[in-house]
Amino acid sequence: MDQKGEIPNSLFLRRNLDSYRELFFKYHGRLVLFANKFTGDTEVSKDLVQDVFIKLWEKSPTLSEIDSPKTYLFQSVKNNCLNYHRHINLKRSVEDNMLIKINSLEKSAFTDFNDPLHSLLEIEIEEKVETIIQSMPEKCRKVYILSRHKHLKNVQIASEMGVTLKMVEKHISKALLLLRKGLAEYLSVLLILLLNK
Repeated sequence: MDQKGEIPNSLFLRRNLDSYRELFFKYHGRLVLFANKFTGDTEVSKDLVQDVFIKLWEKSPTLSEIDSPKTYLFQSVKNNCLNYHRHINLKRSVEDNMLIKINSLEKSAFTDFNDPLHSLLEIEIEEKVETIIQSMPEKCRKVYILSRHKHLKNVQIASEMGVTLKMVEKHISKALLLLRKGLAEYLSVLLILLLNK
C-alpha cells in the first residue's frame, strides 16, 4: 500500500489472488452502497458489483493502462447499473404489451369462434388464459373476474366482497402475475401478433 492507502498498480496488474482479495475487501462494501443508489435493491447491487469483480479478474492481465483501480471499479459498477436499468425498462415494456394482448384476447373469447379470422393460436392462448384463471386461488379468481369480465371498479369489488380496497388491488396484481408467468411460453408469439396488429 502507498501512503494514500491506494493499492499500487503493480499489485493490481499482477494476477495475484492476494492482491485481488485486498482490492475486493477494500472496495466491495463501498461499491455495493454506490450501486444501491442506482438500483434501490441491495441484492441486485451485490450481483452487479460481483459481476464487475469477475470481469476484473478475467481481464486483469490486460489492464496495464488503468491509472486508478478505484476509478475503474466505480465506473464499471455505474455502467452495470445503467445497463441493468435499460434491461428492466425493456422488460417492462414487453410485459405491458403482453398484458394489452392478454386483455384483447380475453375480450375476443366472447366473439364467434366460427369466424375464419379467429386463429387456432388465439383459441389456444384463450384456453390457456381460462386454465390459468380457473387455477387461481378462489378470492383472487373472483376479484379478477369481477374486475376484468364484469368490469366492476375496485371500490365496487371491495364493497361486494367485504374486503379492503388494498386487498382487491393485491388480488388483481397477483392474478396478473400468474397470467404473466403462465403465458411466458407464448411471449415471442404474442410479440409477433402485436407487431402485426
